[in-house]
Amino acid sequence: MAPNVGALPDSPFFAPSTPRKVVPISTPGGTKRLVKKESPQAQEHKSTVAGATSNLVNAIIGAGIVGIPFAIKEAGLVAGVFLVILCAILTEKSLRLLIDTAKHIDVPSYETLFESTYGSFGFYFISANMLIMAYGGCLSYLILIKDTLPVLLGVDKGDAPMERAILAVSTMLIILPISMQRDMADLAKTSKVSVLFQCLMVLAVVIFSPVSESIEEHGGLMQIASEDGIKSSTIFIGLGVLSFAFVCQHGAFIVAGSLERPTKKRWAQTSFWALSLCVVLETACGVAGYLAFLDDTEGDILNNFLDVGGADMKRAANVARGLLCTTMFFVYPMDSFVCRHVLVVLFFRGRRAHEGDDASVLNRRDRRVAITLVVYLSSLVPALLVDNVGDVLAITGTIGASCLAYIGPGLIYMAVYGDEFLRKVDEIWGPSVGEHSEKRPLTGGDVESARLLTGTKSSVESNHSTSRVKQLVKGIAWHLTLMPIWCFIAEVGKKKLTEFQESKALKSPHISRLGKFASPQPQLEMKKPRAGSFDGPDGGLARPGSLPDFCPKMLPYGAVSGGNKAIGAAILAKKRLEGDLVKKTSQEEEVADVDVPPTWNDFCVAIFFIVFGMVALCAGMVSILLPSGV
Repeated sequence: MAPNVGALPDSPFFAPSTPRKVVPISTPGGTKRLVKKESPQAQEHKSTVAGATSNLVNAIIGAGIVGIPFAIKEAGLVAGVFLVILCAILTEKSLRLLIDTAKHIDVPSYETLFESTYGSFGFYFISANMLIMAYGGCLSYLILIKDTLPVLLGVDKGDAPMERAILAVSTMLIILPISMQRDMADLAKTSKVSVLFQCLMVLAVVIFSPVSESIEEHGGLMQIASEDGIKSSTIFIGLGVLSFAFVCQHGAFIVAGSLERPTKKRWAQTSFWALSLCVVLETACGVAGYLAFLDDTEGDILNNFLDVGGADMKRAANVARGLLCTTMFFVYPMDSFVCRHVLVVLFFRGRRAHEGDDASVLNRRDRRVAITLVVYLSSLVPALLVDNVGDVLAITGTIGASCLAYIGPGLIYMAVYGDEFLRKVDEIWGPSVGEHSEKRPLTGGDVESARLLTGTKSSVESNHSTSRVKQLVKGIAWHLTLMPIWCFIAEVGKKKLTEFQESKALKSPHISRLGKFASPQPQLEMKKPRAGSFDGPDGGLARPGSLPDFCPKMLPYGAVSGGNKAIGAAILAKKRLEGDLVKKTSQEEEVADVDVPPTWNDFCVAIFFIVFGMVALCAGMVSILLPSGV
C-alpha cells in the first residue's frame, strides 16, 4: 500500500517555512520512497514590463491627479509645469537608484537596504514610514469613495447611514477580493483598467474645461504666463503638493520583484514608461484645469465643474468623478499590498519574512486572509466614522513621503558607496584617513580634522604662501559643500555595511528576488576545427582537446576508444556545448547587469536628493500649516 502523500504539517503562524509537499518517487530498482519538494504553488507569480508599468502608474497617480491644477496655481504656470517635469525626473532616477543599489549589495527590499547601512534603527525607521504612507493612502481612497459613490447613486448629501452602508458593501464586494491576491503581478489586469480610466478622466477634464474662453478673457496665453509664470510667495506650497504626488518608492521593491527577469534594463524601461505616462497625464490635467479656472482653481478640480457651467459641464464632471471613483477601487489594493508587506516584515519570524519574501509567507491562505482583513478593517472603520482625517495624517504623510522618495535614496547611496566617496574626497582634500579607521571609529569632526591637518603638514614642506592660499580655498570649499556631513554619513555607512556583509556571509546562500550585479564574463575564443575530429557546436568538427575529460580518445580513421559508450559521451558533449551557445545567445539579448562604479555626478545627485527632500519636507509642512496660520 502506498504511503500517505500530502502536504507537510503547517508551520507556526508567525514562523513560516518554505511550503513543501511530500511526493512519491520510484527508483530504477523499483523501490518507492517519499521526498519533500517545494510546492509549485509557492512560487511567486511574475508580470511583464507592461504589467509592472501599469502597477507602477497606478501606485503613482492615485487620487492626487485632481490636485495638480491647484499645485500649478500655487507655483505659477511656468514654474508649475517645470516642477511637474522635475519631480518626474527625480522620481525616475530615485527608482533606478534604489533598485541598482539593492542589487549592488544583494538585498531584496527597502527595509533590508536601510538595515545594511543604518542597522536596526534604519530598518524600523523606513518600515514605519512605508506603513504610514501606505495606510494613509488606503484611508484616503476609502474616504474619497464614500464622498463620491453615494452622490453618483443619487443619495442625498448628508445621509450618513446610507453613505456608510454603500462604502462598506461596495468595498467588501470589490476591494476586499482584489486585495486577497497573493502577488503584485496578479494586480496587473486591474491596474491596466485603472490606467485606462485615468486617461479617460484626464481626457474629460481637457475636453470640457473652458480653457479657450478663460484665455481669451484674460488677454491670451502669453499674458497669463507673464503675470502668473512664477509665484514666489506660494511656490513652496505647489512644490509640496507636486513632490508628494509622485511618491511610489514604498511600493517600488514589490513592483520590481514582481517583474519577470528584473534586470537593470527591464526595470529602467518600466520606470521610464510609467513616469512618462504620468507626466503626460498630470501635465495635461494640471494645465487644462488651471487655465480654465485660474485663481478660482480648487484643491479638487472636479469641484470647479460643479460650481460653474451648465448641465453639460456638470454631466462631464459626474462622468469624470465616476471614473476617478472606479480607479480608487483598483488603486487601494496597491497600498494594501505595501501595508501587508510591512506587517509581514515586522511581525513574522524567519529569514524569508525579514527580507520581504511575501509569497513564501502569504502562500498559506489563513495568513493572507488574516493580514488582509487587518489592513482592510483598520482603514475601513476610520473611513466610516470620520469625514476628514485631519492634519495629523497629512503631516505624517509629508514626513514619510520626504524620507521615502528623496532623503532615503540619497542617504542609502552615500552610505553604500561610502568607501568610494571617501576615496574621491581624499583625491581633492588630502590623503585617505581610512588607515586610521582600524584604530578607532571616526566621526565627522575626525574626518575633517585629519584631512585639514594633513594638508597643513604638506603646506609646511612646500611653498608657504601658495600652499596656504590653496589650503584656505580647500577649507572654504570643504565647509560650503557640507563635506563634514557627507563624510560622516559615508563613514557610518561604510562601517555598518561591512558588519552587515560579514553577518550575511555566515548565512546560507539565498537567491534574491531582484537578482544582483555580475561581473562581465570573458569571451571564449573558438578555434577553427580541423578534419578528423568530432563535430563542434558550429556544425564543424571540434578539436579533441576542446571536449570534456569524459569524452573518448581519438584513434586513426575517425575511430574512438570505448565503443558505443564513448560515442554516446561524445554526442552528449556536443549537445552540452550547443546548449552553452544557445544560453550565451539568450543572455546577450539582455543587457548584462554589470555594476558600474559611481562617479562624482552620481554622488552629486545623491546629495541633491537629500537637500531636495529636506526642502520638500519644509514645503509640505508649510502647505499644511500655512492656511491655518493665516
